[in-house]
Amino acid sequence: MSLSTRLLALCFLTPIALVTSCAGPPIPAPIEGEPVCPDVEIGAGHTKLVGGLRYPVRMRVLEGKDVMMRLIMSGKRSAEAQPSRTFLVDDNAEYTVEWAQCVNEQAPHPPPEGPKGGPAQQQTAAAYECGEAQVYKTDKLVTKKGNAASHVIPFATPPKAECWQSEAPAAAPALQDAGAPDAGADAGDDGGPADAGDDSGRASDAGATSDAGATSKVGGEKKEDDEAAKKEPAKKDEKKAP
Repeated sequence: MSLSTRLLALCFLTPIALVTSCAGPPIPAPIEGEPVCPDVEIGAGHTKLVGGLRYPVRMRVLEGKDVMMRLIMSGKRSAEAQPSRTFLVDDNAEYTVEWAQCVNEQAPHPPPEGPKGGPAQQQTAAAYECGEAQVYKTDKLVTKKGNAASHVIPFATPPKAECWQSEAPAAAPALQDAGAPDAGADAGDDGGPADAGDDSGRASDAGATSDAGATSKVGGEKKEDDEAAKKEPAKKDEKKAP
């Protein structure tokens, strides 16, 4: 290779090397203010599942039209859990942060292996199909070389920000005490004496009527006997007369 060719190649390679050396390695930066959605308990067995946002959030970091980073966030399982993070190169750059809410509901699922909020949880979230996401906010992100704080992105609250809640099983009906009378018995006790009293009263009234009738009859018989006794002497007197 001639000297002129080597010099020409060096002229082309030097700018590329300078550009490459300007950008530092990616900086992990947290998403600030990510919501906390605790695990939920479902059913009579109190099965513990990962809840999260009912409708997760999709965040994209764009440089022009190029997507530099994409995250699906469903919230942290606890306040102590690690937040979602971005990994953008350490450089002076300007990005567009796009916030969109997934249209598909993410159902509660069994806890993944590993620590809460760790990589395993991210793998579980990656299996979720967001569907057509609806953009609700866009922000500008300006990063500065050597300034990690400039990479931090605040979470943008979505229109539907509710987390899954535990579902308590339906309460079992209370067992009735065997020694206590049931409602039917109470009703019978309440109604029985009153009815019996009414019947008894009717019977008493009927009995009183019968007794009155009997008394009246006895009185009439006595009157007839008195009249017969008066007539008897008169007949004797008639026989003695000549």
